[in-house]
Amino acid sequence: MAKKDLFSKPIKKQTMPEQMAETIKELILSGELEAGDALPTEPELCEQFEVSRAVVRDATRILMALGLVEVKHGAGVFVTESQSSAFGEALLIALRRSGASAWDVEHFEQIMLPELIALAATAATDEEIAEIQENIQTYRQVIVEFHTRRFEGISPLPAEMQAFREGSQNIMRAIFKASHNRVFQQLAQPLLNLRNLRTWQNDEYDTPESLTEIEMNYFNGLVDAIASRDPDLARKHVHLLMGLPPVAIETMKQTPIGEQPQIPFTLSKLKEFLINNQ
Repeated sequence: MAKKDLFSKPIKKQTMPEQMAETIKELILSGELEAGDALPTEPELCEQFEVSRAVVRDATRILMALGLVEVKHGAGVFVTESQSSAFGEALLIALRRSGASAWDVEHFEQIMLPELIALAATAATDEEIAEIQENIQTYRQVIVEFHTRRFEGISPLPAEMQAFREGSQNIMRAIFKASHNRVFQQLAQPLLNLRNLRTWQNDEYDTPESLTEIEMNYFNGLVDAIASRDPDLARKHVHLLMGLPPVAIETMKQTPIGEQPQIPFTLSKLKEFLINNQ
């Protein structure tokens, strides 16, 4: 094909709904329309854009498909808070369809998290480090109660499981925020939603306190790495924290993404494994 022929293709023409949706999209992306703002009513949009109601409705559907607006029946059309939830759901579906495993998520984290922590070590403010530490202490109370009830033979309620999950996610969201990198910040929740809770084998010497200590060692290790202000040291420390024995890796490889890995290994042995690999 001659180079002159590259420019012979017709320019794609936008329909009226596409033009209208593009205009509103730019207003949202520029910040002139903020999250929670209501769009003008349908008659007002018809008048402002000089289009029919059908065009307004088609443009609204386009914006909804992009995750930029939502319709609240009886109230109107509003700019959405965030697209991370929709993106996270789409990512999980895509990974499930591709046959991804829990190990794919863990392996990605082992590559990504040391770099995130190293970045936070150079960028986090003292206030952000204090926020992470505060989230860790709040989470500590949640897991102490969680393990205590479990040792008493009381099955956790769905709300308790949710609190358990949200507690760890609050810590990680604060760490992503401390990176001061907008890509990491936008990816935080979608990536956190890919990870499911794990079940480790019981040990006769386990206590609520010992299990709490093991989990606290991990999160305290992350914040200590950030507080070191040394990215190389932080990166190395996180690599050690994320080590897993072969049996855990193999179990995760056999566990579909979104399901809970049942690891035939105790947390006490994991602690020994990590110490021996330092």
